[in-house]
Amino acid sequence: MALRVPTSGQLLSLDIVEGRDAVPAAKELIKSKSGHGGISSWDASSIFFEMNSLEIGEKPSPRTIVLLYAADLFFRLRWEIIPALDEGKCVVAVPYLQTGFAFGAIAGLPNKWLREVFRFAPAAHESFRVNAAPSCKLGVATAGFVEFCSNVLNQDLRPKFAAYFDDLERRGACRSL
Repeated sequence: MALRVPTSGQLLSLDIVEGRDAVPAAKELIKSKSGHGGISSWDASSIFFEMNSLEIGEKPSPRTIVLLYAADLFFRLRWEIIPALDEGKCVVAVPYLQTGFAFGAIAGLPNKWLREVFRFAPAAHESFRVNAAPSCKLGVATAGFVEFCSNVLNQDLRPKFAAYFDDLERRGACRSL
């Protein structure tokens, strides 16, 4: 199913390192941009919630995690983001494309493959990032995709995501919030 890109509304991307920062940062961004709008958070489809309940011996591969992230993002676009944009609203997608690209790069997946996986997603009007110092121990229930990946792969990926977002900002692809 191809997604139709709306001509109204404003899509803002917000990629974060700490899941606890997602909603407060998104609310701050909406307030600074339009004063009204909505937030689309990762795992709206509950794919990752369901994965936390599975008792499996093998961990999902990085490719599987990227494909699941893309499926969740497609769900968010179809059922949350595009309808709100069609109504002329401002939507903060937190996280958005760069988080998927960051994970893929960290995992060593080919950039060409990542671009193909995420080609369905429209570009954001503006992109932002929040890099916060890690605040929680891994291995406990967490609120974000970065923590989920860190837990699944048994290594703290937060510094690598932060470095990826720092590089994006240096290249002018996003701004700090």
